[in-house]
Amino acid sequence: MFFSRWLPEPTLELARARAFRSACLIFNPVSGQGNASEDLQRIRSFLEPHLTLDIRQTTPEIPAETLAREAIERGTELLIASGGDGTVTAVASTLIGTGIPLAIVPRGTANAFATGAGLPTTIESACLAILQGATLTVDTARCNDRVMLLLAGIGFEADTVRAADRQLKDRFGIMAYIMAGLERLQHLSSFNAVLETDRVTISVRVSAITVANFAPPTSILAQGTGENEPDDGLLDVTLIAPTNALEGLVEAIELWESGLVRATPSSDHHIGYLRVKKVRITTDPPQAIALDGENLDPAPVSCEIVPASLSVVVAFDTVAARRERLAGLPDLAVVNRREEPIESIVLNYEPAVDIGRILTDTITELATALLNLRSAIARSLDTLSESISRSLLQVFRSLARSIDGFLELFLAPVVPEPIEIVHRIPGRIRLRIPGASHDADYLEQLRSRLESIDRTRSIEINPPAASIVVTYPPEIPGEQFERELLNLCAKFNPHLTK
Repeated sequence: MFFSRWLPEPTLELARARAFRSACLIFNPVSGQGNASEDLQRIRSFLEPHLTLDIRQTTPEIPAETLAREAIERGTELLIASGGDGTVTAVASTLIGTGIPLAIVPRGTANAFATGAGLPTTIESACLAILQGATLTVDTARCNDRVMLLLAGIGFEADTVRAADRQLKDRFGIMAYIMAGLERLQHLSSFNAVLETDRVTISVRVSAITVANFAPPTSILAQGTGENEPDDGLLDVTLIAPTNALEGLVEAIELWESGLVRATPSSDHHIGYLRVKKVRITTDPPQAIALDGENLDPAPVSCEIVPASLSVVVAFDTVAARRERLAGLPDLAVVNRREEPIESIVLNYEPAVDIGRILTDTITELATALLNLRSAIARSLDTLSESISRSLLQVFRSLARSIDGFLELFLAPVVPEPIEIVHRIPGRIRLRIPGASHDADYLEQLRSRLESIDRTRSIEINPPAASIVVTYPPEIPGEQFERELLNLCAKFNPHLTK
């Protein structure tokens, strides 16, 4: 005690949006791989000093849904579900539309709902979020008249869920789904599907269809749109049609990256997607269905979004981040005008330093940053390539127009310029012959031909002016003599026949 008394007691101050006075904890003792008794004791140590906790444990005879309905009838202020995604779905299905918040203390294998909705994923962080009291309203959905919190998988997704049995999940955790998926790739098959929305009917041949309300990146086949959000009011439909196992693996990797960087996959592979409020899917042959991890018999699938229908407890910082973003603005100055500080709670608790989690989060952030960078570079290169292509096309069009103009100028037939009578008086006429100014030989030949006309008296040639003056008896009709001269000049002028 000599040294430790000099060190301050650990404390943690948390901002609070709401202080819950009581809550009903529905605890599944068979969920997860840890020690259920120790997990329950940790939850109680966090919550019971600050609120009245009504603890109800599920049994084979009394499921979570029954316990949740009884708690609602008792007028509970908050329902806490502690277990896997099955427990969460059962409790959440009773709360839809009631306005009663749902808090999740995840202890399952995948904890897909908590991860996909951005909720705390450890017992400690979930309990701290409950004490902070911040809530977020998310969407739910209906699938064949059943509650769908996450997604419905048709085909490959359902086969993978069925292959990941309880024993495999107990040994390998979430890796069980990946291992089962890799095994199912070796038996890849396709089927015909018809998708009917309120706008279109789509016929297609695929190997997997996933209809998601929202889903974490680990739900690989639900990442086609790259925009899985818990409160967007839309269903995200992803269609996958690989031609072989290798292409299926490539598409799975690309979809995983799409979920991490929040971007649609490239068009290089057979991946399709659409966003709708409702959809009906019929398959031939009928395919197995996995609804939020539960296997259903083959049947047509009808899904419809139920927007803003469930209130969930989230970390206070998560809600604040969704309401405002100011960091990064130039010349930023924020002054708190509240006279009273935000309500807070002080706990005698200091979060343990989890080196493994820190390393995992760091590696995940680094991988995400690299994927974002690669995606940004790819988009920039695509944009640059498209701009260069358009610029080159414009250059080629201008060049083609210039060539066309050149060809029109030099290859078009020459329209002869007519011989012009520059001056005439009775007995005398002067002609201008185009193109003859530098052809003295032609002019001399023309002189000899004109001299052969009996009525010609004299011929006077002016080569620089390309002109010829011809005199003839004035009594001869001028029009007749002019016509004879023009015909002779045109007939023997090579410059007029090029």
